[in-house]
Parts: sequence; structure tokens; C-alpha cells
Amino acid sequence: MNLNPKNLLKAKSAWSSFRSNHPNVLPFLKDVLQKGIKEDVQVEILVHYPDGTDKNLGLRLKQSDVEFFDVLQNTLL
Repeated sequence: MNLNPKNLLKAKSAWSSFRSNHPNVLPFLKDVLQKGIKEDVQVEILVHYPDGTDKNLGLRLKQSDVEFFDVLQNTLL
């Protein structure tokens, strides 16, 4: 993978703005990670669009998903 320093700076700036706009996201994620992400945990994502439509996704985590979140947590948080 090729990491472009300019893109890393943009990502850092975008992340900072996101954290400022949504201060409850990080505490929520930390609480979830502290409780633990385990196999068979269910994750639901619901998106409400301004036009009144909704999109939702539900999934049950597998062991390989848990391993992915472990790597992600150790890399980003």
C-alpha cells in the first residue's frame, strides 16, 4: 500500500473536524470496545436521509470480523 503524506494530512484534518462535529462518537466507540467486540455481537446501522428514505444494515460478527476490529483498534485508537 502506498501512503501519500498529503492524503494523511487531509485525513487528519477531516478526522479532527468529524470529532469536533460529533463529540459523542469516540466515547461511544471506547465504551463498545471496553465491553468487547465478540463473535455473535450484532451491529445495526440505520441512516435517515433528508428525503425521508432510510437505509439499514444488520450483521452478526464472525471471529474473522473480531480479528479485523482488533487490528483496527490497535492501528487507529
